[in-house]
Amino acid sequence: SNAMAEAIKKLPVKGVWQVYVHKLRAYVMGNDGSPVRPHLMLVISTKDGQFLACEPASGDDEAGGGNVVKDRPTPEALLAFLKRVMTHPRVMNTTAAGEKRKAARPESIRFADTHTASLHLGEKEKWAGETACPYVEGCRAGLAECGVDDVGFAPVPPDLIESIIRAQIEPSMAPDNQEWGTQHLPGLSQSVDGFTDAFGGSLFAAAAEFARVSPWTALAKRRPVQISYRLVLREDVAMRLTAYVSVVGSKEEGSFGFAVHKTLDEAKRAYEVEVRGDAAGDDGETSGESVNGQSCMFASVYETPFEDVDDAERAGWDLAPMEDEPGEFYWPIFCKMAFEKGEGGTEDALSLTRPAIVELQCFEISLKAVVALIKSGELRSVDDENQSANDGKPWTVQCETFAGSAGSETATIDVEVSLPSLDDSAANEGQDAYL
Repeated sequence: SNAMAEAIKKLPVKGVWQVYVHKLRAYVMGNDGSPVRPHLMLVISTKDGQFLACEPASGDDEAGGGNVVKDRPTPEALLAFLKRVMTHPRVMNTTAAGEKRKAARPESIRFADTHTASLHLGEKEKWAGETACPYVEGCRAGLAECGVDDVGFAPVPPDLIESIIRAQIEPSMAPDNQEWGTQHLPGLSQSVDGFTDAFGGSLFAAAAEFARVSPWTALAKRRPVQISYRLVLREDVAMRLTAYVSVVGSKEEGSFGFAVHKTLDEAKRAYEVEVRGDAAGDDGETSGESVNGQSCMFASVYETPFEDVDDAERAGWDLAPMEDEPGEFYWPIFCKMAFEKGEGGTEDALSLTRPAIVELQCFEISLKAVVALIKSGELRSVDDENQSANDGKPWTVQCETFAGSAGSETATIDVEVSLPSLDDSAANEGQDAYL
């Protein structure tokens, strides 16, 4: 309101604000009954290091003067919050919490949001003209009316995100039982050396296409498919890579994905457990071992590592929609699983880690090759009866890979795909070493 703007104009001028709108790595129940990720509106008075919020307005239940809201705040909502922080400030820091702070307007405000938090870090000369954060332009006019004319962009100090938001605010919002879900695995971009946005885009697109073609209709579950290609690691180093991949589960079963095994033996064992049930290993050994290996399982956003979700949203990676859940998508979760048998009375343990870049590239290439052959109608379940697919010869598929690319360079790779025989001959074993 104009009266409020005029009142703010008359307030004393004090300090400089950094305003950061952050999508929290936590879920709260949304108004429609499904979980949402709330947003934090963090106002930092940079000269004295105080975190500011506002006193609740009378009769104001929803905001409650708090700086966490269920939906991403619009520029208008953020502006209303900032005005109230000027007129009715409240100090959030534990040391000075509850201290009465005098109403004041800042001499300048710098904005950032989740997607721009680390933009131009250490490149101060680029901050002034940056408009990627929507709140800079979205709040400019309203702040000018309040006498705050110096408005722009600034990235958020990484230490603030790590030590305040990650270490203090987010853990306080997580329900007790949510500590160890897959959503707390480290993100691919953060934990995998050599992972780029361009490669992430290619990997996610390959996974989305796989989910779209309903691969379990073309391939028997856990039926090993052999994938071979030449991997050039540096100009002078090339090696041949072979892996055994298979389709796991189906949409009807409520869970599906893509498994990668390093040996035909491992892949066959997993297939036998699938076909014959756990009876394949009466000693109980194989059921644990069949877990070893790597997989890309498809899950809801709520089970996906937060960092992958934030990267995918920021960079616009492709996702396959869930047909029966409007507005929801299948998120690929790439994992390496190791089953450790408990020794001397200790429990069996399953450890989950993220694959390395060469292993993720194997997913990227294998997913693309399998999808291409399903789409062309060449890989189809009927061939399994007589195993005469393609007269027993391998197919060759050309796939583009973005791994190890500087920027957006891609390489085209010839991939050999075949259906290894499932009788117990060891003839196919040990031809190629898998990295």
